Amino acid sequence: MKKVLSFFGAALFVAAMTVSCGNNKPAEAEEAVDQTIENMAEEANTVASDVTVDMDKQAMLDAAAEAGRAKCNCYKTDAASVEACIKSILNQSYAAYQDNEEFKAAMEAEFNACVKEKVADAAKDAANEGIKKGAEALSNALKK
Repeated sequence: MKKVLSFFGAALFVAAMTVSCGNNKPAEAEEAVDQTIENMAEEANTVASDVTVDMDKQAMLDAAAEAGRAKCNCYKTDAASVEACIKSILNQSYAAYQDNEEFKAAMEAEFNACVKEKVADAAKDAANEGIKKGAEALSNALKK
């Protein structure tokens, strides 16, 4: 946005200098200034809309990540009715994105990453528990 404003200022300065330096055709100079202002306004609107689209997409992707983690937690918090938990999350918090394929794909990717993380954590915990039990058994055998 700063670049747009600085370019706009430079263009306006050049147009004003053209008018003030004794241009013999003031109507053409005014038209040039008006055209420059219109072009800069259009460019500023384009940049602003691009930023808004990026922000909207990022908000959607953030919501998809949250929904994916919430879906992953459904299996932990409400194992008896996982499907009801997932529908409740989507209907209440993320209803605006339910029909968005990009949202669904991002949500599933986050869900899969969450599940992999939970499986890895469970395997690590099981291995640590096995090591502890093995160490205890060895310790008890050595004491005898």
